[in-house]
Amino acid sequence: MIIKYEEAIGQNTSMSNELSLERDRIIGLRDSIKGLKATNYSLIRRYRGQIAKLEETNRRLFFMTDSLTGANQLLTMDLDSANIKILSHLAQNDTLSLQNLSLTEKVAIGSILKVSSAKVLAMRERTNGKLVETSRSRNTDAFRINFTIAKNDISQQGERQVYIQIVNSKGITVASKGELTFNDTQINYSDQTIVNYLNESVDIISLVEVNRDTIERGIYTVNIYIEDKFVGATNITLK
Repeated sequence: MIIKYEEAIGQNTSMSNELSLERDRIIGLRDSIKGLKATNYSLIRRYRGQIAKLEETNRRLFFMTDSLTGANQLLTMDLDSANIKILSHLAQNDTLSLQNLSLTEKVAIGSILKVSSAKVLAMRERTNGKLVETSRSRNTDAFRINFTIAKNDISQQGERQVYIQIVNSKGITVASKGELTFNDTQINYSDQTIVNYLNESVDIISLVEVNRDTIERGIYTVNIYIEDKFVGATNITLK
């Protein structure tokens, strides 16, 4: 019985204190019986009565202990099941968060405006003020840039700052009008306009006047920016 009580106490249930008291009583009874003589019938009867009561208490306590152990096992199973469900929900939430992040990134990428049909012409001004196309650097008085901002259904509507940069073969901006921050770098632009974008394609024409004395032969590149994003480019070769 003492061994059984030690095992039950070791389970550390809410009945551990009561079990410890009963174990101590049994130990005390055992120590008392050790020195008992077989002829002392009155003490034997008294100790038999105590042992019978201890056995009854023993059955009651261990029945309750077994019930608690079973209940704890059920609670542990329920807790494990709940933890599995929680982990499953957390995994689902993590998956949804990753999907939402991926979708947000795709929407952000898809909402970037793009440019199509970009074209640049060198223009010469006649004595009557009319501009005509030229291919010679010494006759160039202006650059005419045509391009289309493509239709984009998911891009936010509203005003957009559009910047045009003309760069000569030496990398110098022609007819600089101001600065634009692009990728943490300041670059000069040759023209700037505001477009009210309404998710429909928009045709833009830019005319950048230049001093023909500063225009040398070679390749001229036109870079197009919307807000702080590079969206397209074209070039022209002047003789």
